Amino acid sequence: MIPSKVVEKVFVCRDIAHIYLKLLKPMVKPLPGQFVMVWVPDYEEIPMSVSGFSGDVLRITVKCRGPTTNYLVRELPVGSYLGVRGPYGRGVTEDLISGVGLFIVGGIGIAPILYLVNYYRDLVRGSKLLAGFVSREESRVTDELVNYLDVDVVSEDVDGVTVIDLLKNYLLSINNYDYYLVSGPKAVLDQVVNLIPSSFRGYVLTESLMKCGLGFCGSCALKDFLVCRDGTLVDASRYRWLIS
Repeated sequence: MIPSKVVEKVFVCRDIAHIYLKLLKPMVKPLPGQFVMVWVPDYEEIPMSVSGFSGDVLRITVKCRGPTTNYLVRELPVGSYLGVRGPYGRGVTEDLISGVGLFIVGGIGIAPILYLVNYYRDLVRGSKLLAGFVSREESRVTDELVNYLDVDVVSEDVDGVTVIDLLKNYLLSINNYDYYLVSGPKAVLDQVVNLIPSSFRGYVLTESLMKCGLGFCGSCALKDFLVCRDGTLVDASRYRWLIS
């Protein structure tokens, strides 16, 4: 367990915040798509995607979804100490994202994409981002990407549509892209891999309940696939089989 100190907290909106953790011991630099286990004293240990990493500062992007995340976003003061384990899982390597990409994101699934774009900024520059959020204010989390990606964002409260509706407008031009990568809630992942032709190169950043982060407890199992150990990145063709 690596001790860390909360050195900054930046609110995107009422329910989403970037939390910057100064690591008090060295940690291996994560790959985009990898996650860490964050221990919150008096609450629990939860998996969090890495949304940024620089030197000895780790960034996580948190949305209120339960007691622990509510505490992190709304109550955790700067100067607090948290524990960090990781990084864990299979990350996105440079060879997988050659060419022009189509990134498809639902909600807080944007977190690993923030890090990926910063990590591979020259490689992904000019790629397309389709992102959907519940509210327009949540969509501000994509603001840091507009200098690198062609961003198309919808929100349910303003546009009345989801990222899946947005994606359907791009299916006829899917061959303008070399690959796709989808991140977000399971419902979004499942629909995307079933909408885009199976012959098209794609990757999924899977989401699941994770407790140990090491592949021991089985809480994140999808058939023979352990999200924490074998993921979170998985080829779209394999993901399609896992949910069949």
